[in-house]
Amino acid sequence: MQVPLTAVRCPKCDAVLALQSDGSVLHVDIAHQHETIRIALGKLEQVLAEARAGHARGVRVVVGRGLIRDEVLRQLSWLRHSGEILSFDHEHGNTGAIMVTLRR
Repeated sequence: MQVPLTAVRCPKCDAVLALQSDGSVLHVDIAHQHETIRIALGKLEQVLAEARAGHARGVRVVVGRGLIRDEVLRQLSWLRHSGEILSFDHEHGNTGAIMVTLRR
């Protein structure tokens, strides 16, 4: 079944398309190419926008263990509070990577 790009709801099940996911997880490393905090936060916003525009379930963000990680955690806390993301948490066994959930 083909669904028009302008469709808001699925014509078959009536679910809101923006809330559906294909289960994929995007990956970005924002801390290991000599990024400043500003550039790293810009990369974070860019990958989140890309994930929102598509149907990715979430994003795995490699943040390292320094200042970038601290700022990313603050930004993600705000995004969760504002309802733009569902949740985020450190990857199991790796505090240098954060899993961000956008959709269920």
